[in-house]
Amino acid sequence: MDMANWQNYRSQVNGMPAVFTANIEDLDVYHGKHLSKVVQFTVPYRGDEDGLPNEDEYEKLINRLFKILAQLTALPNVFFAGHFICNHQAKMHFYCEHDALLKETLQQLDFVSEINVQDDPNWDTYFDFLLASPLEMKLNATEEILSMLNSKGRNLSDTYLIEHTFHFDEEEKMFPFMDELTLGKVSFNTLKYSSQAIQTEEDETPYFMVKLEQELSLDSNEIFEWVERFEKLAMEFSGDYIGWECDNLMDDRSSLN
Repeated sequence: MDMANWQNYRSQVNGMPAVFTANIEDLDVYHGKHLSKVVQFTVPYRGDEDGLPNEDEYEKLINRLFKILAQLTALPNVFFAGHFICNHQAKMHFYCEHDALLKETLQQLDFVSEINVQDDPNWDTYFDFLLASPLEMKLNATEEILSMLNSKGRNLSDTYLIEHTFHFDEEEKMFPFMDELTLGKVSFNTLKYSSQAIQTEEDETPYFMVKLEQELSLDSNEIFEWVERFEKLAMEFSGDYIGWECDNLMDDRSSLN
């Protein structure tokens, strides 16, 4: 199993910080192939005040999770859906056709508790809970950019030139979106767009691009609020909010109007 095909992100569960992992490898091989049961169970650990493990406890926990992973995925017709780590416990999820062998294997492990089996033919647990939404991924990417700036010694209270990027599959969808930005309560310095469809790869669907520049300081929640607002606004006009870059982190190769 290739960990490069795991989607890792931070979120919250019942108001507590949580670290999620969702497996996106071989999804088409298992989804819709009679794996209609989801087996869920917990692996307790000692957590800090925020409920997450410290470095030593995390290493111990990961060793246990990989031991479980190796044993359960060796069984026939078993898909590791993912896990989340939160509030002093890791909760793992596996889809299977028959749960008896999984339960028998898990019951032999003294660090596993709360084994539960549910019918989930549509994989709601995977798609609606474990898999990160596009907004969650962008919020996590925002955290990473801020951390990168800190590591470079940048002062987040300074004013930064922020560039937000949007893609549209049709030009007719792009212009009403820009009208909304201009007429709505959106503060920006410049608004640019591609006059022709862009196609960077031969097998890529052509798209029209919009770029909006703002000046913001990054030492508050304002950038997160803009990310959430632009994600929802782009969806309203059948577009995609790609994300944002700032100052010397930008790598603009596109010719914009």
